[in-house]
Order: sequence, then structure tokens, then C-alpha cells
Amino acid sequence: MDKTEIIGELKRKLCEVWGYDESFKFVGSEKPARAAVETKAYLGPRDFLNFAIEDSAVESERNRINCLSNCKRAIDSQVDRLIQALGFLPLARKQRWSIPRKFEFISDIGIVTPRILHQVTQVRNRLEHEFALPSKLQVEDSLDIATLFISYAELVRVPTMNWTLSSKLSVRYDYDEMVFRVYDRNPEDASEAEPSPLLSLAYGEDGFQGLYEFLMKTLPLMERRRQLGEDL
Repeated sequence: MDKTEIIGELKRKLCEVWGYDESFKFVGSEKPARAAVETKAYLGPRDFLNFAIEDSAVESERNRINCLSNCKRAIDSQVDRLIQALGFLPLARKQRWSIPRKFEFISDIGIVTPRILHQVTQVRNRLEHEFALPSKLQVEDSLDIATLFISYAELVRVPTMNWTLSSKLSVRYDYDEMVFRVYDRNPEDASEAEPSPLLSLAYGEDGFQGLYEFLMKTLPLMERRRQLGEDL
């Protein structure tokens, strides 16, 4: 099979997992088990949030500044963690995406990014560029916003891009290189070296974005609608 046929077969089989046929008509199926993908960081959003909470315990100009800065770091760290889980952090860093661009990307996938988050960025920018001391109320609001956003983001379930079907056809996503690799068997079952992929599809290549959106948008929509028996 050529690249187009392999991707087409993968999509067909993934549709079958959620009970849809090739025309996205719901026909019913059992829900499969999936493996979660976890990411790790040296300092995570909760670390910065805890620093901010400690800073807020003492009322002084220095502590207000530190609290606001750590709130911004907590939000930025959480946003980067979401983008990493969505598989686009290498590109975001290479192109130096702004915070508004990051929010736009996350929202496009379907993860809510409240506009109130911009308030923390604006107050922090005034501190950094205009040396404007944040008020006690602004800092308290920033801490509340950071706490709520991080708590929400920790509950968000990001769709997986790593699948192994009953036929052993498998897809794996390399989060560092931004490459899809499709195998004719589960690469984790290999007794020795990882098997050669049927195809590799890197970011920027024809077909990458279509497969990415299929895994991140179409399949989750199937999952949400399967219980209702709705067609897409």
C-alpha cells in the first residue's frame, strides 16, 4: 500500500473503534481501552502556583511583585504543558509563539482558554515594561485566576495520538520530532529493535495536518456522540 492507502486504512479502523463507518455514520461499538500519555517537567505549574501562594502570605511590595510573577509563570507553564500534550511544543518554541497565539492554538483544539487569563498577562506586562506596581487587589485576582485555570487544565483530557488496534495496526507520535509513524504491529511488542514503520509523516508534509486533526478532533467527537448514536 502507498502512503495514502495506509493513512486511509488507519482512519477507517479508528472510525470502527468508535462505531462509525467510512462515511462517519454511527453503527455502534464497544469502547476501547487507551493508554495515557504523561509529560514531566522540572518545575511545573503547581510549583509556581505554590510559590505565588507563599508570596501572597506577606503583604509587601516585593511579595506582591513575586506573587504576580509566579502567577504568570504558573499560567505560562500550564499552557506549555497543554501544548506539549497536544504535540506542538517544539514548533511553538521554534517560532516563539506569543501567549495569545498559544491560547488560540489550544482553543482551536477545543480546550477552553478564558479571556480573563489575559488580565494576568496585562498586569505583568505593565510591571515589566512600565514598572507599574500592581495593587493588592490585582495580585489577589491574578492568584485566583491562576489557581482556577491550573485546576481546570489538570482535569482536561487531551486526546491520545498513540493507538494500537486489534489488527495490530499502530500509530505512534514522536512529540519531540513532530512525526507520526505507522506500523503493521505494536512496536512495544517487538522482541528486539523497534520495527520499521510502514510510513513516517512529519510536520509540514502532505497529510500530516489531516491525520493530526482526525486524531485530535474527529475521533474525540465520535467518542462524545457514540452514546447518542448521532451521525457526524
